[in-house]
Amino acid sequence: ASITTECRLLSKLTRSHWKRGWLCVMALLLASCALGYQHWTDSALEQALAYSSDHLAPTVGLISEPAPLAERTPVVMLHGMGDSGTNPGMRSLCDTASGKYPGLHVVCSTVADGAASITTTLDKQIEEFTASVRADAKLANGFTAVGLSQGNLVLRGYIQRVNDPPVHKFISMCGPHNGVGTCPDNVLYKLICPLWRLDSYGAPIAFSDYWKDVADKATYLKKSRWLADMNNEREAKNATYVKNLKSLTQLVFVEALQDTMVVPHASETMGFWAWGSPGSVVPLNATTAYKEDWLGLKAMAETKKLVTYSYQGEHLRWSSAFWDQTILPFLAD
Repeated sequence: ASITTECRLLSKLTRSHWKRGWLCVMALLLASCALGYQHWTDSALEQALAYSSDHLAPTVGLISEPAPLAERTPVVMLHGMGDSGTNPGMRSLCDTASGKYPGLHVVCSTVADGAASITTTLDKQIEEFTASVRADAKLANGFTAVGLSQGNLVLRGYIQRVNDPPVHKFISMCGPHNGVGTCPDNVLYKLICPLWRLDSYGAPIAFSDYWKDVADKATYLKKSRWLADMNNEREAKNATYVKNLKSLTQLVFVEALQDTMVVPHASETMGFWAWGSPGSVVPLNATTAYKEDWLGLKAMAETKKLVTYSYQGEHLRWSSAFWDQTILPFLAD
């Protein structure tokens, strides 16, 4: 029988709409498993996304009065995994920016929307993002980049590897910059992780690009196909990565202190667990990467180019007040 027929049968046997949807998604994913990763259907993931909203951008409103019109640097905002540039939350973020600063060119990027943000590796997403910003003539002289969650890795990858047109300011909202050490406990990841665990560093999904198992440093450095390189963690350091990051006039890291999606949430400010000690958090300024300045972050902090903020709350669940009073001022020039 087809998966559609199976879902119809399952629906007759269940009592709640939620359970019917869940069973149908599971049936679709099981069929996809039989065919392998390369045949993992976007339709199954889209159904899963419909039952999980904690990965989506928050809906915010403008609190302060609009600022006088002036010449301003364009802004590009990039959503996180499973989200879309056209979803209400992302639209509210972009709308508050243009509402605060009339005349500001704001792009709500639609690169790797929806399920594509899961099934497309970060390198491919960086390529797509590069093509999109180069196609916009208003971004030719550079822009401010604002990222949410996984989208921050795409933005940082663009800055370190491409940066043409250049990013002047980079504002990272809850980005897993130092990786993730657990599979998050939410509906979406409960569907993804059983497949991902079959090849945690090599699975053809974005999540594998920033997985970090602190129980085995040697395997991480050997098999990490993206994060270990991007963070200059291997013996050979990439000077271009350092140069491009240090070219920013401002780098802002924002951490959600009750984040259960990015674990440990210290990753959002470039901290992480100690090698061999899951649960023992090492903050950014105590890491070897910072002390030896593998990415130039120490130098940026010393010149006030790097600043960090935090808020009390879950992943991507900051308030309108925090957005309006703390983040929007960075878009003023």
